[in-house]
Amino acid sequence: MTKTEKILSYHGIRPTQMRSKIYKFLKRKQSAVSFSDLKKAFVQKSETNKTANRTTFYRNLKIFEDKGLIHQINDGVGVSKYAISDENAKGKYGTDLHMHFHCTVCRKTICLPNKISEDSLPDDYEVNDVNLVLKGICEKCRKKQ
Repeated sequence: MTKTEKILSYHGIRPTQMRSKIYKFLKRKQSAVSFSDLKKAFVQKSETNKTANRTTFYRNLKIFEDKGLIHQINDGVGVSKYAISDENAKGKYGTDLHMHFHCTVCRKTICLPNKISEDSLPDDYEVNDVNLVLKGICEKCRKKQ
């Protein structure tokens, strides 16, 4: 069993060839990936394959998200993006609490490494979703200016 297959199995996901490819693609990316970016990387030019693959991608992303392998980021540009979750940072809310940074120049969104303490959240509240996005200009784009 490969490392990828072990990771998928650990999260309760049956490792298929497509799921392994999607996971590896997301794992290699330094920034969050939109559905269209993912689709462009895999979908063939045939119109018939596009429909089947679109459904396959949505279904697999949903499974990955439900199992906590990835998280969805809404960075305010109207398109959801996906990134690998930090498997070592799961807390009582079922996900790692961290911020994201969206560059308004290159439009990339990245997960920031610092975590937010769960202790800072009130115990009497039930958290259903977390979306923390800082917006500005990334280091790379600032150097170009």
